[in-house]
Amino acid sequence: MLSDFFMLRPIKILIETNLFIAFAAVAFMLANAVLLDIPFTALSYLSLQIFFSTWFVYQISRWVYYKKGVYTNKEELVVQWFEKYPLFNQITIYGSGILALVFTFFLQWKTIVVLCFAGGISVLYPIPLLKPIGITTRLRDFPFVKIFLIALVWSLTSVVLPALENNISLLERRDVLVVLAAQFVYILFITLPFDINDAQVDKASGIKTIPSVFGIRFSKITALLLGILYAFMLLFIFMLENWRSINDIYLTEATILLLWFLLILLQGYTFFKSDKVTKWWIKIVYDGSMLLYFVIVFFTKK
Repeated sequence: MLSDFFMLRPIKILIETNLFIAFAAVAFMLANAVLLDIPFTALSYLSLQIFFSTWFVYQISRWVYYKKGVYTNKEELVVQWFEKYPLFNQITIYGSGILALVFTFFLQWKTIVVLCFAGGISVLYPIPLLKPIGITTRLRDFPFVKIFLIALVWSLTSVVLPALENNISLLERRDVLVVLAAQFVYILFITLPFDINDAQVDKASGIKTIPSVFGIRFSKITALLLGILYAFMLLFIFMLENWRSINDIYLTEATILLLWFLLILLQGYTFFKSDKVTKWWIKIVYDGSMLLYFVIVFFTKK
């Protein structure tokens, strides 16, 4: 059994263990740190905390859905993963949760406050913690809030947390608010495809999301428009006072920005033209775009 685990393709291991999304979360946060001129050395503990907390949240969410029988298809990869490697999944859940808690104590108190707020939303999202007092409603059960809660948590952890940890005032630095708004739009953009893919399941479960209520076509158009809006917001960020002017952007950097814009169009076009796209494609292209975003920002920031 253990030998089968190590014989799996590396990308499959990264995705099924949720390590891929954990690395993407750290890369996304560091990219925004570059935008805000925050040195990486000031974010060592925060990077580790975000990595392990993201890993924990995604692992525990999958585990809860698996135990509740949400994954009805036995052939689904996540079902096979939990059935084949239950011990590994339990160790990573407990281990990541403990390590996330440990690194939290190395952060500033104001960072911890926002982190607890975002963490509370993340935990309440899939789990009815108030069940002992008769309240079984989860945050994700409220109509249309699913995608906005995800965007809120990701934008807070990737923009606000590094700013607070570096003692940056959110009100005095306009670039912080601009980057925060841009990343909120971006997370909406890359989250909608997941909702589109889960539209039938959400509808059967009584969860009202944009795709399950307004339809797939409307959601695809919305996702494409969000992607285009984000591309222009990112360009605007490049032209803020503490960034180089558009005339100073070198040819190589302009090419990278163009490729980023084309990727966004490709992401939107794929879902606009396809009736069903596998979750593998979604996770690799959409979650992976956060890693690419880090590379783009790192090499284009002055």
